[in-house]
Amino acid sequence: SDGDAQRFVAVGADPSVVITTGNLKLDAAIDPLLSTDEIDSLKSDLGFTPTRAVSTSHAQPHAFPLIILGASTWPGEEAALVSLLKEALARDVDYRLLLVPRHAERRAGIEAELAATGLTFHFRSRGVRAPAPVMVHVADTTGELATLTQCADVVFVGKSLPPHTGGQTPVEAAALGKPVIFGPGMDNFREISRDLVARGAALSVSSAGDLAPAAL
Repeated sequence: SDGDAQRFVAVGADPSVVITTGNLKLDAAIDPLLSTDEIDSLKSDLGFTPTRAVSTSHAQPHAFPLIILGASTWPGEEAALVSLLKEALARDVDYRLLLVPRHAERRAGIEAELAATGLTFHFRSRGVRAPAPVMVHVADTTGELATLTQCADVVFVGKSLPPHTGGQTPVEAAALGKPVIFGPGMDNFREISRDLVARGAALSVSSAGDLAPAAL
């Protein structure tokens, strides 16, 4: 950004050789780009098939439930997303939760948290196809986020809720036209996150307690 360029000059760089490129994260390419049929097949593999009736006031125009994706989540953010899922279900909104934790080695702790909720869940490392319909699918794998994002209806960007700061990238979700939500800690993507909010493509929430109202 121009702000970064000014900082380099301030610490002694020759202004004639300082060039503002823009954020290279914006050069991300979505590959592969899935067809509608491929997305539907992936949703089925994730175990996100309708398992109960919904009221006509919230009936979905498609065969699948709404999916919220927790993209590159950090500790505490999975619990916030589970609370969102429970609130949605309590309001008779047919929601499912797809979690992609930033560090797959946290799977044991995440599994313990999910087991305590009573919700059905599946870990992708144990099979790419869930053996039965589930409420939560944990993609504890590597290199699949861009593909899985294509299944989502809403995307929460991780490492952004207190006490975490910095934020993970919202670029892929935005490039796919997904509604984006993140917390206040988006310093690593300050200009991008600010622009997304200003243009109505994202919502910024101040705390975990604000996540469910924003998503719903």
